[in-house]
Amino acid sequence: MANTTLASPLRGLCPAPFFDMSNFGQDGFIDGRFCAPIPQIKPGLSCCLPCPASDYLYPESFKGWYRAAEALNLVGLACMVFLLVTFVFLPAEKTRRHYLSYGLIIGAIFLSLGFVIPFATRPEQCYDEITPHDMFSNLTCAFSGAFLIAGGMTMGVWIFIRALSMHLQICWDYMPGKTFFYLAQGLGWSVAAAFFTATITVTGVSFRFGEICHVNSKDSMKDFWGPLLVIAGAATIIQLGTFAYCIKVYLQNMWSDDKSETQSSAGLPSYTTSVRTRSARAVYRRVRKVVWLQWRGITIVVFILVDVIFFSVVFVYLNSVTMHAVDDIKKAMPFLTCLISNPTRKEKCTSLGQALFVDLHTVTAVLIMLSLAGIQAFLLLVRSSMFTGWRDLFRAKFGSKREFVSLDAKQAPEYTPDTRQFELKRFSNMSPASPPSAITSPGADYDTEPHRRSLSGTPDYFSKETQRAYRSPTLSFSTPRPPSQAATRGEWDPRSTHARGGLGLHPPMFEEKDDRRENRV
Repeated sequence: MANTTLASPLRGLCPAPFFDMSNFGQDGFIDGRFCAPIPQIKPGLSCCLPCPASDYLYPESFKGWYRAAEALNLVGLACMVFLLVTFVFLPAEKTRRHYLSYGLIIGAIFLSLGFVIPFATRPEQCYDEITPHDMFSNLTCAFSGAFLIAGGMTMGVWIFIRALSMHLQICWDYMPGKTFFYLAQGLGWSVAAAFFTATITVTGVSFRFGEICHVNSKDSMKDFWGPLLVIAGAATIIQLGTFAYCIKVYLQNMWSDDKSETQSSAGLPSYTTSVRTRSARAVYRRVRKVVWLQWRGITIVVFILVDVIFFSVVFVYLNSVTMHAVDDIKKAMPFLTCLISNPTRKEKCTSLGQALFVDLHTVTAVLIMLSLAGIQAFLLLVRSSMFTGWRDLFRAKFGSKREFVSLDAKQAPEYTPDTRQFELKRFSNMSPASPPSAITSPGADYDTEPHRRSLSGTPDYFSKETQRAYRSPTLSFSTPRPPSQAATRGEWDPRSTHARGGLGLHPPMFEEKDDRRENRV
């Protein structure tokens, strides 16, 4: 920890609590020093604020809020790991997993690791009395900053892809398929990896406030914050367009309901109005169904976009203020004078320091919102079927009542099934003469309720127990009739078949013998 005693020889001519920059080397993160020239005391003299500078800007309560943010990130990390393991090991019908959810979960895990690693290691923030550590001088700073950059950029990219997917489904009635999947995987991870590499190599990370390393001010706008704001802004525009379309469809459906009774001048319903009404209602039903199925994704997009845009704007403002803090010494004189007057009671000057940079409430809100990103995603992606799926899985693997009988064991001679379990079979008439085949089975030895089978193998549908009275329908040409006496004698009655009998319908005319007809025959 930096030596902050009032009698330190490193102060030189600088009043306490400041240190003379000429007494320190060029190691550590030099750009992270808060130094300003004071020619009033000595020409060329530069005095620097002790490290960490956040202790002189924010009260002791800020450390409590920072510990709370780290604890929330630990809870969020556990929730995200649970979701990821659940997606991998449980079936899809239990988890409703989707590749868009995978990208979001991985980004939230990266973001949480950026807070959890310092929470476990408690790193030293300062290289010396005025110089903070950066990723080259502290390994914890390198890992925490890298995970923070990777998590923020990954979540921003996959939120944009998720917003675009929902926009295509809701507004254009287009279901993304394999082409969209491959484009999303390629562009999503490549864009996040490209900006992560540019940020970590060109801009770098260092301890700026708290125990987590943040992106440095120099070149951060073009390497990290600018692209992240562009991606988040594009996702916001797409999401607002989706909301506007949903409102339009809802209003059109209301208007069609009001105009559904419109009639033409002839007093008949208007065909154009009816078609337009049916079309508006069909679109409304489709949009309502898609929105109901995608409400979790829509809510996730809104929450994460608010978080990303808020902390991006705050850090961009903080970078701008930090880079120009020493340009206007007159503006900072009330804060500097207060520190010189109260070198051991810095809490009296924190309000003046926050007026120059970012106030405590804004910084606390940024930390809490970043910490809640993983928990928010968990609450919107988790389902009750996941817990029941894990319960069923553990019961199947480690339950004491589990039993498994293979097909080979069932075919073994010692395996005798309980015949009481088969309610539709009768085994009393089984004959071992010949096994059933695909042609002969089921044969005469098989009996199925409610119809009995005769010895010939044919169901006895016409037995006295099962025979029912048959009612002939009117004008039926397929009615079964008993043989009549006329048919037995070889006579034909045209009335029995509803046929025309020539000039008359009297049977005697057909019984008369005609000599000429006999001669013809």
